[in-house]
Amino acid sequence: MEYELQGQTIKLELSENVFKPSPHGTVAIGRAMRINSGETVLDIGTGTGLLAILAAKLGGKVTAVDLVPDALKLAKKNATENNVSLDIRGGDLFSSVDGNIYDVIIANVPQENLSPKVINAMSHKKVVSMSGGERGGEMLVKILEDAPSFMHQNSRLYIVIYSLSNFRESFKKLHNYNARLLDFYSSPVKDFVYSDPVYYELQNEKGDISIYKNNDEYWADIFVFELRLK
Repeated sequence: MEYELQGQTIKLELSENVFKPSPHGTVAIGRAMRINSGETVLDIGTGTGLLAILAAKLGGKVTAVDLVPDALKLAKKNATENNVSLDIRGGDLFSSVDGNIYDVIIANVPQENLSPKVINAMSHKKVVSMSGGERGGEMLVKILEDAPSFMHQNSRLYIVIYSLSNFRESFKKLHNYNARLLDFYSSPVKDFVYSDPVYYELQNEKGDISIYKNNDEYWADIFVFELRLK
């Protein structure tokens, strides 16, 4: 698979056990993020390595972190294929980079709200690679709480907030930052939603998520932000 982002061509090998780059986050951040030559970059939840590779091609000195062993292997292979050097580390969120400060943090972490029925139909590896927590946004909320300890006053944090998660909790955490909306759009949800529509319609009615019907499809909203410390 080839991706064209910011004038860079990136060739990726994909794996069924590693979250595939999608317009829901990876491509959206890849279009919008800014990396200056020589900047230190941390890519949290690197997955296939797409954003880390892009950051390296744009001149960043990149550390890529993921909790999933299959993702670490794949990111390393894709980095080699694209002739870039990444410092690839295993760990949960910031656990493997404690004490470091970065010019740029990229946090395109899973925000899928998986119903119990959907979880039971998936392999454990697939669930780990897709789920953002019980309500979808817990992982992002944790990042927004912890990231300031890894930033200086001019650091930039790039995130996506996805309305299929408990997105309102994520928005509440933005009060700690100067937030700049880089992109907003709506997009069809992933196929798993159709395997348990009653669950997701109930979550929508309760206000825990926000989805809507566009003809016969469910759609959700995507917000891309650049965050700086206040």
